[in-house]
Amino acid sequence: MPRQKLSTERRVAELALQLGRAAYGESTAASLTPAQWMALRFFARANRFSRTVSAFAEFHSTTRGTASQTVKSLVERGFLTRIRSTRDGRSATFNLTDKARRQLARDPFEAVVRAATTLSPSQRDRTASGLRLILRKLSVDRERPAPGICTLCGHLAGGSDTGFTCRLMHEPLTAAELEQLCVHCKDCGAAGRDRPAGR
Repeated sequence: MPRQKLSTERRVAELALQLGRAAYGESTAASLTPAQWMALRFFARANRFSRTVSAFAEFHSTTRGTASQTVKSLVERGFLTRIRSTRDGRSATFNLTDKARRQLARDPFEAVVRAATTLSPSQRDRTASGLRLILRKLSVDRERPAPGICTLCGHLAGGSDTGFTCRLMHEPLTAAELEQLCVHCKDCGAAGRDRPAGR
């Protein structure tokens, strides 16, 4: 019986899965679970509107209860601090501690980041654009938000001369915040490439 050839879309999906497993391969360093590592990375990259339990749950595609237990364990171990939100007074945001930053300096995921340097800059751009489109399709099919960065977001207003603003939150944004993760990103991943900062 002739061997069935894998479709290109299945090869892409299986390679993405294999890469994800490789990223978790060394995640038991310092007795942190894969979920705890994911949480530390998320809170290190998330903007001030997204450093919440519910935002992490959306990003990690898990339940709020599971995400809450992961975040609680990191607070108890001194990796995160809990701060009452100034926006509504009910929710809480979480920030990295110095201990967490020292831990992230030894993040095993950095091995995957270094491996990505084997691609040329143009290959990295194409790969990132393709993966964003896949994530965007999944988010639409599952009716879940697709976290992204402000430079890809339909809520971003302004430019380098006038300053940037989030139209959803009605808040000004710094240049550094434009590259942070946001779970409120509108149409992130729909474009094939990053939009210019000045839009």
